[in-house]
Amino acid sequence: MNKENTVRQAGGFIIQLMPDIEDEVIEGLEKKISEISSVTAMLEHGMTPEDILEEILGKYELEITERIPVGFHCDCSKERISRALATLSRQDLENLVADGEPIEIKCHFCNKTYKFDTEELKEIQA
Repeated sequence: MNKENTVRQAGGFIIQLMPDIEDEVIEGLEKKISEISSVTAMLEHGMTPEDILEEILGKYELEITERIPVGFHCDCSKERISRALATLSRQDLENLVADGEPIEIKCHFCNKTYKFDTEELKEIQA
C-alpha cells in the first residue's frame, strides 16, 4: 500500500506437490520459502513472476510450459441482478414498487451500479 491507500504491488504463489514427492524436496522447498523475501518486495525490485518462480524452484529444474494473460472479469449484468431481485419475497417487491422510487444495486465484486426504475421493478414482480 502507498500513502494514498492504494495497492502498489501484490502477489502470491501456491506450490502444489505431486504425489510421491521425496521428503528432501519438501524440506528444500520449505527452507527456500522461509529464506525469500515477500512476493511484494520481489515485485517492487522488478522481478517478474517467472523470476520469482526461478528464485523459489530453480534448483528443481523449473520448466514453464504455458503463459496466459491474467485479468479481472466480472460477469455481472442487469439481467443477472434482475434474477436476483426476483428471488425477493412478493411483499418486498411490492414495497419497492409502492415506494415509487428507483433503486440502485451495486455488484460486490466489481462495484458496477445497476439502476431499476419502478416500471422495471413491476416487470420483475410480474
